[in-house]
Amino acid sequence: MILVIVLGASCFLACMAYRWAALWDYVREHAMFLASMLILSALTRSLPLYLRNEQAFDLSVVSTVAIYLCGGGRLAIIIYVMSTLITFEKAADGTVRSVYNTDVKKSLFNVANIVLSIALPALLCRWLGIAEAGVALPAVLPKAIVFSVGTYAVNALLTMTLFCLMGIAAWRDCLKQVLGLMPNVLAAMPIGILLAFIYGMDNGVWLVLLMLLPLLLARYAWKLYLDAQKQQMRLIQAIISAMEAKDEYTEGHSRRVHDYALQIGQAMGMKGKALETLGVGALLHDVGKIGIDDGILRKPGRLDDEEWQIMRSHPEIGVRIVKDLGFPAEVLEIIRSHHQRYDGGGYPPMEAGGAPSMYTMIMAVADAYDAMTSDRAYRKHFSQEKAVGILEEGSGTQFHPAVVEAFVRALEEKKA
Repeated sequence: MILVIVLGASCFLACMAYRWAALWDYVREHAMFLASMLILSALTRSLPLYLRNEQAFDLSVVSTVAIYLCGGGRLAIIIYVMSTLITFEKAADGTVRSVYNTDVKKSLFNVANIVLSIALPALLCRWLGIAEAGVALPAVLPKAIVFSVGTYAVNALLTMTLFCLMGIAAWRDCLKQVLGLMPNVLAAMPIGILLAFIYGMDNGVWLVLLMLLPLLLARYAWKLYLDAQKQQMRLIQAIISAMEAKDEYTEGHSRRVHDYALQIGQAMGMKGKALETLGVGALLHDVGKIGIDDGILRKPGRLDDEEWQIMRSHPEIGVRIVKDLGFPAEVLEIIRSHHQRYDGGGYPPMEAGGAPSMYTMIMAVADAYDAMTSDRAYRKHFSQEKAVGILEEGSGTQFHPAVVEAFVRALEEKKA
């Protein structure tokens, strides 16, 4: 941390000291232009978007790219540092953070991190001979891409290194987070190029200031979408808590099945939206048990035939509970069919000529494994070896062979 602060401070002081007289002449000549850039930088930093994992993603890449394309790396560093003094960021918990109420060392590291993240890609562009490309298309694209990706990569590398050294996160988790946000950075880059174009027009400063309103509206619309996504996850957690409060023997079951299902999905090459759908379905798969009588759920012995028929209705009850909450059809399918078998058995019965989806087959394995390795009122849990043996015995009949194979492989990798 200290090394980054020292290097960042040295870089900023070097930018300020280089051709000092020329710098102040430039400030006096382009005061309005610089003031608008300062405002733009402060605004994009003050209004971050908080993703579902509460990871902050600000749009400062937009202003930084625009400033770099218009005035170079030196000016981008100076504007960024100065904008820190007027940046007031509203955190996810509603508090307002600024350099005036944040730990000094943390603030210095964050600013120094960005200073280096601007300086190094700017030097790389100069070394590649694209720094003087100007703002004309298509010549500006290599310069903008190298600078944007380089800025994000350096910033992420420094932050990842700090988190790993402090034991806050593992390298693999940090890298996954970095790669996950990369598309957002690349998507924001064209806005920075557009702003640079507008700055070069007559009255460009005023046009940029006018553009702030639609940019803020777009940010607000995206924030509403993210808030809706987070609200849906809170609803899921509330439903799970209600379900687990009703049946003590299934406490933690949905979360464990969620983890097992994602392990299988990842081992089978699932990514992105498919994994997200699988995870939501896994969390909600037993929601129908809310509608089952407590005496049946908590019965210490085995269920009789009548009670078992009632228990077998929980998948369809679950679908009725959540069908109007806006979940995708695949999530409803997981809830309805997670007790169906690879050979067509199970419950509720499949439609004639139908076949269970891969979501269903993954859920069948994850649910069965957790049921076997958890204590029940009528028996103690099985060992992992015995549970895996039962899954392998049922491979090709009750369970999909590829799913069993993927899960066994995932368990062995985790154990190793």
